[in-house]
Amino acid sequence: MEIATPQLNKEISVIKTQISKAVSAANNLEIKTADDMPKAVDLLSKIKSVGKLITDKKKSITDPLNTALKNARGFFKPVEDEYANAEGIVKKKMLDYDIKAREQARKEAEKIEKKVESGKMSIEKASEKLDEAQPKKSVATAEGQVQFKTIKKVVIKDEKALPREYLMPDIMKIKKVALAGVEIAGVEVVEEKVVAGTTY
Repeated sequence: MEIATPQLNKEISVIKTQISKAVSAANNLEIKTADDMPKAVDLLSKIKSVGKLITDKKKSITDPLNTALKNARGFFKPVEDEYANAEGIVKKKMLDYDIKAREQARKEAEKIEKKVESGKMSIEKASEKLDEAQPKKSVATAEGQVQFKTIKKVVIKDEKALPREYLMPDIMKIKKVALAGVEIAGVEVVEEKVVAGTTY
């Protein structure tokens, strides 16, 4: 999707010029007395006006894109869910069979070992039989191929037992609760002076 249209490029070029002037004015600004503050306020207001222009222009592009993305995801979600469901059913049945086949192969191996120990079967014949009894690690057809792999997954069995270095604080929740006046051990609400500018 083409975003940088000639019209938008022209508008951004105007904004860039305004910002360039604002940066230059900000660098040249000197506040030595209280009488210099109104100049700073005016400059800050002009800068914030350009900032609003940037935000509005960006939103005019991103809002429709975000809406379209949300609609596209909603449109495809039902069929994606059904696809995942069908894939999951087949994979589960394949894994169930593989587990069952491996258990049968294990039992068959025990029988073969007993036959070798009792002298009823040669080691060479036993080796052939063991190979035949093992389930295949992959199955290929003209349509595709699957492999059975063993992967390692990490499962948190007890969050309370985790060492502190593996815990991540929920900053947003802590901030909301602390600013509401609730005391939290290890948390302090501090005041910091900032410049809050408004435009008219």
